[in-house]
Amino acid sequence: MIDLNAAAEQIWLDTQADGPNISLEVLPETDSTNTQLLARGRAGDTAPLLLAAYHQTAGRGRHGRQWIAQPGDSLTFSLGLPLDLDQVPGGGSALSLAVGLAIAEALDAGLAGLPGPAQPPITLKWPNDLWWQQRKLGGILIEATPAPGLAAGQRWVVIGVGINLRPQHDAAAPSLDHACLQDIHAASTLSAGQVWTWIAPPLLRAVLRFATEGFAPLQTAYAQRDVLAGQEVDLWQGAAHNALLRGAPTDTGRAHGVDKQGALLVHTDAGLQRWTTGDVSVRLAAPNPPSPTLPA
Repeated sequence: MIDLNAAAEQIWLDTQADGPNISLEVLPETDSTNTQLLARGRAGDTAPLLLAAYHQTAGRGRHGRQWIAQPGDSLTFSLGLPLDLDQVPGGGSALSLAVGLAIAEALDAGLAGLPGPAQPPITLKWPNDLWWQQRKLGGILIEATPAPGLAAGQRWVVIGVGINLRPQHDAAAPSLDHACLQDIHAASTLSAGQVWTWIAPPLLRAVLRFATEGFAPLQTAYAQRDVLAGQEVDLWQGAAHNALLRGAPTDTGRAHGVDKQGALLVHTDAGLQRWTTGDVSVRLAAPNPPSPTLPA
């Protein structure tokens, strides 16, 4: 098994040719790797950094939702770097989609190298979740803040990633609602370090490519993993933006994939609607839609 410190050395070697020059740091425990990197950026420490922790005590997801996992049951890390998302071709709002796609592809490639039968692919739920067999496997949280010393237009962007390695035991996150890598490959005891070596280098490359090319080159690959496409969905907008709020959705419709800017397309009674990542929360209305099948 590879621990996070050994993984950091391997990742550093694997990313030296990619630029920018990136540092890696591993903490025994922290409240949240995203929180730590945001604070560093605001203090003027904006050198690109990958920060991982063996345990997060206050991990969080989109809309402030808690990310709860026992020590050793998940991989949690964040990437911080300066970016000018306003200069991304097509706009920067699809960054979470590009990140999710890179992680899904890297996880599938890593798992395929292990002995055992082939498994269904990891899928993507717009805008920031990784799914497997209709359950959440991981999540992405992207936050940005002004920071001193950055070039004009740049912000300090922090990309947080959480991947379930083993079943969740906390009552606030029952395993029935979540998948884990152990579900996909039960015979292997995957360490956080091993999984980090799989996904960190492709993630960094994907972010740098997104900054110069945007989402359009990724649209087709994303569509092959899109778990919402063709499905009936519920939408929460405005004051009810958080889909965890109790109450009826503000709209319903059928998802029609994403466009070249990464916006979600939904056909509602009012016609075809277009939603970007900050506008809406979405959930599947149907309990068990089929998983996408990747081309051979």
